[in-house]
Amino acid sequence: MVRKALFEHQFQRALEDRLDQADRLLYAEAYADSVNRTPTSSLVSAGDPAAGSERVFATAQSDDALANDVENTAEHTVQTSAGTISVRGNVLLCECPACSSPMTIRLWLELADCWRCETSIQLTSEQIDAARLAAAQAAPSAPPADAVVLPQVPDDADAQPAFSITQPAMPVPDSGAADELDRLTESSLTARVLRRGLSMVPAWLISALLHLFLILILALIVFSNTDVGPTITLSSFISPDIKEGGEVRISNLNDVLVDDLAMAADMDIGTEEIREVIEAAQKDAADLIIDRQPTIPLPDLDRVKKNITTRPDRLMSFAARDPRVRVEIVRKSGGTTLTEAAVARGLRWLASVQNDDGSWSLDDYDPRNRKNKPGDAAATSLAMLPFLGAGQTHEYGKYKQTVAKGLAWLINNQKKSGDLRINFPGQAGMYAHGQGAIVLCEALAMTGDEQLREPAQRAIDFIENAQHKRGGWRYSPGQEGDTSVLGWHLMALQSARAPNVGLHVSPETFQLADYFLDQATYGRSSTRMPQGSLYTYQPRKGKPKPAMTAEAMLCRMYLGWRRDDPRVKAAVKWLGDEHEPSLREKNIYYWYYGTQVMHHFGGSDWVRWNKRMREILVSTQEKRGWKAGSWSPSGYQWGSQGRRIYVTSLAVCTLEIYYRHLPIFAPIELD
Repeated sequence: MVRKALFEHQFQRALEDRLDQADRLLYAEAYADSVNRTPTSSLVSAGDPAAGSERVFATAQSDDALANDVENTAEHTVQTSAGTISVRGNVLLCECPACSSPMTIRLWLELADCWRCETSIQLTSEQIDAARLAAAQAAPSAPPADAVVLPQVPDDADAQPAFSITQPAMPVPDSGAADELDRLTESSLTARVLRRGLSMVPAWLISALLHLFLILILALIVFSNTDVGPTITLSSFISPDIKEGGEVRISNLNDVLVDDLAMAADMDIGTEEIREVIEAAQKDAADLIIDRQPTIPLPDLDRVKKNITTRPDRLMSFAARDPRVRVEIVRKSGGTTLTEAAVARGLRWLASVQNDDGSWSLDDYDPRNRKNKPGDAAATSLAMLPFLGAGQTHEYGKYKQTVAKGLAWLINNQKKSGDLRINFPGQAGMYAHGQGAIVLCEALAMTGDEQLREPAQRAIDFIENAQHKRGGWRYSPGQEGDTSVLGWHLMALQSARAPNVGLHVSPETFQLADYFLDQATYGRSSTRMPQGSLYTYQPRKGKPKPAMTAEAMLCRMYLGWRRDDPRVKAAVKWLGDEHEPSLREKNIYYWYYGTQVMHHFGGSDWVRWNKRMREILVSTQEKRGWKAGSWSPSGYQWGSQGRRIYVTSLAVCTLEIYYRHLPIFAPIELD
């Protein structure tokens, strides 16, 4: 069974890596056939696409000549203000704005990709309509194989996006890789299969060969030794090229990456179903990137990238939430298409259960009762955190109205003292205030909207005034603290100190918080576990807890502890080795803080933690009914108190880890 699992992971991983390459390869062959040459071009950008600046393109041949080549060889064309949309065989094409080469249109994502310069653009509504018209002209009875029918774009969504999306560079696959992809995704590459003459092979022979192959695989699984040592990565790839042997990779099973399909699909389903899973995930993930009608333009992209790549400090930064760099950051930091799809589906569910007045309800979140439900600060603050974490503000994103209504509810119900414990006076009220303060500070940092400054400052002032003289916070203002409540309030204070926010926080507040954490450490110092590595819920009470240790260690990192500190190393090792995420102990609170600590620390500890965390969360997300996109609170610690809103909000925030906060100790390198 172990060999079967390894084979499945590698098969699925190869499938996903090559699906995006298929469109480029199809276009490359179609274009080469039509013009019988391979022109070269280079792209030199001038200005920022987000601000609508122009671009300067240098090409190896005339743009007009390239456009004529496409138009003269296309079977069906439709003219638009942005250029020609054409159909060649089974492929939709448009003109690349960078090098003037024809680009392959992926209508289901509303994107177009250039095989030569690897530019990717977002189609306008005019181009989308033209592409559908060209497809209808080419095949009135059926759409092209690569086309997916999407809902019509409303008339008021015609605005051109303020930026373009550029995917990470990807080489054009060789002919052997394309042959393998043809076998895996036969239905989507029909034209290519016919061109190679495979349609002449009798169906019974193809069926017999496939069944023989499956029988051989089953025989290997059944009769193999279950004690698996080093394994060899095999490939079903067949190439006409003559080669002396092949590369043999010795893989440790613990190092096999759990990719998108391994988390979401079983090998028992067919190839077409696997592709549908990927396409659905890609469409959901893209949903969070595009906003056709932003209230204001996004900031200068070069400045955003500079902030991301040169800011390894202890001030919170939200620059990585920018949708223009999201795809690259997710891939480089350990995310997948399915983690992004899970985020998108979680936000969709949260938006669906928002009350009409902009609040959320912790107890009654059934969307059928949404009109007159009383909202509360805990549910509203928790629900708002993942929207902001995904770069959704009241000025940009698909959920602008959702975020705007939530912010308005918090501000309109905030007391003059800054208190945000709205309709939530119990012992968890101070949790709700800390989370609400984070929401206001992050929204101010991400937009610079001055209407948020006074409410955010009052919320921060309330936190400072509620601090106990020994440095902590607890269930009511002035009460002697605990590590759990302290963590939320300290993170709110850190958000207030984020770049370009300008809120006032007294340095003494941080010094007192640091003093409290000194009291909450557990045990005496030893070589294996220096004092300050483990933490208890309250000072001098009880044993160390993983959740409290993770929360306290995150605070210590922001307060100045370095990555090479022996106490940090010992805590990370203890959390990773002895308390890795597991469905046997479901604690989303611990996973939320533990994931942040591991992400900041980085290295192999983060890689191992991330694989396990994302596998659990993606696989346990609800798939059907009105609960689809949420997480069931059943079996989770504090799930019966926080309910579905609590578990879903923290689960989505945890899956946003790749871009929600920049890592403290090392900058992210962008292409």
